[in-house]
Amino acid sequence: MDNMIMELAVRYGNKSETIKLGKEIEVKILAGEVHRTKSDLRGVIERLKEEVREFLSDTPAFLVIVNDYTRPTPTAEILSLLEEEINKKEAHFLVALGSHRLPTTDEYYKIFGRFYDAFKDRITAHQAKEVSSLKFLGKTSFGTPVKLNEQVIRFPKIITINSIEPHYFAGWTGGRKTFLPGVAGYETITANHKLSLKPLARTLNLTSNPVSQDMEEVAQMVEHPVLSIQLIVDQKKELRDIKFGDLRKSFKEGVQEAKAVFCLPIEKRYDCVLAIIQPPYDIDFYQAQKGLENAKLGVKEGGVIILVSACHKGIGDDEFIRVLQKSKKPKEVISDIEKNFLLGAHKSAKLAELVSYCEVLTVVPIEDNIINSIFMKAMKSISEAIDYCYKKFGKSFSLLYLPDATLVTPLSFSHQ
Repeated sequence: MDNMIMELAVRYGNKSETIKLGKEIEVKILAGEVHRTKSDLRGVIERLKEEVREFLSDTPAFLVIVNDYTRPTPTAEILSLLEEEINKKEAHFLVALGSHRLPTTDEYYKIFGRFYDAFKDRITAHQAKEVSSLKFLGKTSFGTPVKLNEQVIRFPKIITINSIEPHYFAGWTGGRKTFLPGVAGYETITANHKLSLKPLARTLNLTSNPVSQDMEEVAQMVEHPVLSIQLIVDQKKELRDIKFGDLRKSFKEGVQEAKAVFCLPIEKRYDCVLAIIQPPYDIDFYQAQKGLENAKLGVKEGGVIILVSACHKGIGDDEFIRVLQKSKKPKEVISDIEKNFLLGAHKSAKLAELVSYCEVLTVVPIEDNIINSIFMKAMKSISEAIDYCYKKFGKSFSLLYLPDATLVTPLSFSHQ
């Protein structure tokens, strides 16, 4: 190979592309490393089994709340580990969909694996707009009206299974997000997500984050005992650690472990960030947006983010697209959202902030006119996007490559 050229082999969905870069390009690859094998978890798993056994000892029936198809949570793996204990009692399952659409049959199998056939008659998918399935519990200090799925009130014991990853306005997923937005009513989710317009509602931040604090208050309104199982899954989709017990304590401990997995250091911000979206977040553009928020932490103001995603199901919930298309400039988007907030607009606001900060090029199977109408530039390939960067920056620029942009968060000196 010509020593003047560096090659990057990029894979996404069922596609691959080899990118050639001149030697003048400064390239940093930010990818997670696996530091721990599954065998290290044997002691943790035995303690978890004992905890579940004790937790369920005095109840004939219980509820397990699990993540939906948009998360990399290895729910079936945990159910397999706990199978003996679960089968001793009458287990019911609630899929924490938030405001997402109902799962397909394939997605149910993705969540539950072989347990779907065994438990399908006792599996319910939460529907945020199904008013008859909700119970009102009061209001939070932020004024959020709290309506949760009635199963949370009906069952005497609840087990939650989450995974913890960085989140672009709640700070981190996991823990309290089981209840809000997971099994909350549409009105409750809307009120909470409107808080994402506040400056402290951002990636990695839990300190004085109004979205997270509101979620915490809702979780505390759940009166029945909750056994929380928090999973840390690395970039190779392997189980890294398990924290369990009290919801708040296990979440706090899990976040500390997750930081070591997902938050990788960079010494500076880069001219360009190449952000590749991997499963399960490559399902649609709505989910892929989370990778953009991570990429933003690594790009210079006025720089370029190249978003690459298979987007198997297209745009996804397209309300955020329509909100963006109503305005001629990104700043107008934010102003309009503040005046008339609708669920989905929180994503529009974050995107409007992003495209005001830097340029976004996309390599996605979505019509060019749609991409261009939301203040981004559609590209046919990664190579075309790189050529755009050459034209913008010249032959010498810096490039940060995120092979799994939704599960790696650049941590610059200013965030440490």
